Amino acid sequence: MAFKFAVIAMLLLSSTVVAAEPATKADIQALDAKVNEMDKRLIRLETKVDEMDKRLVAQIQAIQIAVTEMDKRLTARIDVLFWAIGSLIGIVLAVIVLLQILGYFQDKRERENFQKQLAELQQQFQQQQREIEELKSRRIVTPS
Repeated sequence: MAFKFAVIAMLLLSSTVVAAEPATKADIQALDAKVNEMDKRLIRLETKVDEMDKRLVAQIQAIQIAVTEMDKRLTARIDVLFWAIGSLIGIVLAVIVLLQILGYFQDKRERENFQKQLAELQQQFQQQQREIEELKSRRIVTPS
C-alpha cells in the first residue's frame, strides 16, 4: 500500500511541476488508469514472487529430506564400520591371547619334561655314585 501511495504522490507531484494548470477530470482519470495498471503489474509481480517462493521452499524441503536420509544412511554405515573394526580388534586380541595360552602350556609341558629328565639323570647319577662307592669298598675289602 505504501508503494501505491508513493507512486500516486510522485505522479501527482510530477504533473503539477510539468503543468501548472489545474488538473482536469481527464488528467485524473489518466492518472487513475496508470495507477490501476501499476497495481495490476504489482499484483502480477507479487504473484510471481509468491510462486517462486513456494517453489524455492519446496526445493529446500526436498533437499533437507535428502540430506536427512543421507545422514541416516551414513550414520548406519559408520555404525557398521565401527562394529567391523571392533570385531577385527576382538579377533586379533583373541588370536594373541590364544597364542599366549598355547605357548604357556607348551612351555609348561617342556618344563615338566625337563624336570622329569633332570630327576632321571639325578637318579642315574646317584645310582652310579652308589655303584662307585660299592666298587671302591670292594677294592678296599679284597686286595688283589
